[in-house]
Amino acid sequence: MKKTHETLKNMLSSIEYSKHSWHICADLKDIAVLVGLQAGYSKFCCFLCQWDSRDRKKPYIKKVWPKRQFLIPSVKNEENEPLVA
Repeated sequence: MKKTHETLKNMLSSIEYSKHSWHICADLKDIAVLVGLQAGYSKFCCFLCQWDSRDRKKPYIKKVWPKRQFLIPSVKNEENEPLVA
């Protein structure tokens, strides 16, 4: 079984996680899926990883990137809603 958002969501609902609110011990990849982060960008799993730093339209075309002038606080890197709080 692949560790995806849907499979972990089904697993948590079958053991009634929301009813019991157990502590979860897992590796960073699983924790990233549980909190809704994108797969592959979970090397530093913290609240700062919620914000996206990738250019979706031309990631391999542009070679020289200007310095970031400002941050957009509302744009997050979460693909899915968090399964745990």
